[in-house]
Amino acid sequence: MMKQGDRITKARVVTLSLVFVAVIASLAFDLGLGTPSSFGIGQFFLLCPLGGLEALLASKALVPVTLISLAVVVAFALLFGRAWCAWGCPAPVIRKFFKREAPSTSTCTPSPCAASKPCEPANAIRDVRGGNRGASLRHLLRDRRTWVLGAVLVATIVAGLPLFCLVCPVGLTFGTVGSLWHLIVDKQVTMSAIVFPAALLIELVLYRKWCMNLCPIAGLLNIFGQFARLFRPRVDASTCLRRSEGKPCTVCAAVCSERIDLHADDAAIQLGECTRCGECVKHCPTASIRIEAKPER
Repeated sequence: MMKQGDRITKARVVTLSLVFVAVIASLAFDLGLGTPSSFGIGQFFLLCPLGGLEALLASKALVPVTLISLAVVVAFALLFGRAWCAWGCPAPVIRKFFKREAPSTSTCTPSPCAASKPCEPANAIRDVRGGNRGASLRHLLRDRRTWVLGAVLVATIVAGLPLFCLVCPVGLTFGTVGSLWHLIVDKQVTMSAIVFPAALLIELVLYRKWCMNLCPIAGLLNIFGQFARLFRPRVDASTCLRRSEGKPCTVCAAVCSERIDLHADDAAIQLGECTRCGECVKHCPTASIRIEAKPER
């Protein structure tokens, strides 16, 4: 039977592949589906939450269709947090393709539990829900992406233009796909075929910590993620090396793109940044981590 971590990885690959197929099909057959930055059929479309917010601030007008689209996206974010970052955004795939780094090694060597923090009972399940609202706010304010988000919104109001949309890796990725399509199929040579890939390389390859340090979309989704309780990872302390045997295993934090420590005192707050990628589930040496659909009771 396939492990949950492997199933999540395959499901993510399928989801991202379908996104790219939909974009290419839209270009090839002129379906007008758009891109993940603005995807839809006819007058109904789903906007990038930051792009939609920028459009509203730049135009200083409330467009009903845009508000409905944003409401749907916000509802999704309130339920599933930053799942988009692992399941729909192409940026991590591009960064991983060019990075080619050796996998992180664990530090699961015997060590007694810290004197000030005794091991949990063997039959306990680590509670990673809850979280103090004040602590959540402080956590968000310490995040650089929150400040980048604020700067982007202020700049949008001042300039009257959705400035981040011009350099957004998501838009640049599918802009590159479109430019290359027109170059190969329609023999149309445009500057976008050079500018878009170059901008992507600068953002995601030369500066590899874009997603963790600067992405304002992640900053916005982190705010909603503090309220999202579905599909959060849970640790079974009865089999966890760190909780049951006192071994300083850090595999889950090492493989997490957000470096979330499921054993930290503020784990519930850190999980507001969880992308539901399933890497902690996949790499846990004792299969002690699972992602459950329902929130903790």
